[in-house]
Amino acid sequence: MSKTILNLLMASLLLIFVAGCGGGGGGSDSATNTSSNTSPIPNVEPTDSNLAPVANAGADQTVPVGSLATLDGTGSYDPDNNTPLTYEWEITSTPDGSNAVSSASDSSESTFDFEADLPGDYMIKLVVTDSLGKASDSVYVKVSTSNSMPIADAGDDQFLSETYTAVQLDGSTSFDPDGDPITYAWSITSKPPYSEATLDDPTAAKPTFEADSLGTYVIELTVTDDKGIESFPDEVVVTSENVKPVADAGGNQIVLLGDIVELDGSGSYDANGNDLTYSWNITSTPKHSLTELINSETVNPTFTPDVWGFYTVSLVVNDGSLDSEPDSATILAAEYLDPFLAALTNAVHFINELDDSYFNNPNNKDALTLKILVIAKNYIEDGYSDAMFVKLRDDVAGKMDGCDRDGGPDGNDWIIKCDDDQHLAYSYIVEALTLLAGMSS
Repeated sequence: MSKTILNLLMASLLLIFVAGCGGGGGGSDSATNTSSNTSPIPNVEPTDSNLAPVANAGADQTVPVGSLATLDGTGSYDPDNNTPLTYEWEITSTPDGSNAVSSASDSSESTFDFEADLPGDYMIKLVVTDSLGKASDSVYVKVSTSNSMPIADAGDDQFLSETYTAVQLDGSTSFDPDGDPITYAWSITSKPPYSEATLDDPTAAKPTFEADSLGTYVIELTVTDDKGIESFPDEVVVTSENVKPVADAGGNQIVLLGDIVELDGSGSYDANGNDLTYSWNITSTPKHSLTELINSETVNPTFTPDVWGFYTVSLVVNDGSLDSEPDSATILAAEYLDPFLAALTNAVHFINELDDSYFNNPNNKDALTLKILVIAKNYIEDGYSDAMFVKLRDDVAGKMDGCDRDGGPDGNDWIIKCDDDQHLAYSYIVEALTLLAGMSS
């Protein structure tokens, strides 16, 4: 009997213990239990999805002492298309005694010019900021009155369709801003496994190699001028995979304020032959402009400038899987066209009509017309100046006068093909110089 009572007491104590530990199931108790076993929500900081814009201050250049140097930031862009961009240029280093720093204050446009008033080197910094206030990393460009670094151009990427194909590389559009002769140094930096491909002549402007395997070949080119200054390397990719398409936003233009501007992306292409889609964006406008692109996803969108000044547009094309690098064009909307501005407008038009083969480097077509646009803008703002005449004579006419003066291009010429089309473009620059000379008296 006592053993039975003891067993009952122990059983009762066990039930009480289980109940006290939460074994029971009341509604409020269940809710409390669930809450106590739930992990707390972590305090996660929100991520910034806005990508920084990318600044591009253009290539290093050489200018004579006392002339204007024109810098080009129109290649800057924003990956998220948070535009328009604002530009901050700063001269960070000059020859001792130069006054160029004070002339650089508060420059917020995509182009920037200053007078190289003393011999030596000038370092200029560019930072761009998107419309949400996010700034790019700083980039630097050097302007020298003596010798500038040459520029390597390894050519366009190529599609490889089958093995044992002879691949022709082309670095012939590499050049030296001073007109100095250059030498070439190519190297294959990456190739498919087991490939034994080698260049037939790594010092030639246009070497070849046999692609003995499908896959991707990366070839690097550097060029060196006759003073021993070496360029930055440039790469070309030859691949049996998808090649990134190439965007072409068309040429720079001078138009009348209020006229409809038609853009032209028809020069864009894809090495694989894939169909392209187009995405245009206005990256820079004059202050207070409210203009917008019409049909921005077509080959030929339009816009109407509503404030005089520079408009920069950017084009990215896509082949169905890859975006191109952005390409840009600059449009100067002028309030009026007097005979001088009309001559510059005609010069820009006919330079744009020249095929890329007329130029020592295809990029120099837009670089040359942008110099003309800057001169036109400065003329509208400030009228005639001696520095303007010198810039038009030396930095524009001097890049295209060899054919007319000497019967063939000289070392400083960017236009290297001589015929009636070249002469027509040059004749409008001569006309503009004549008109400017008349203003100085």
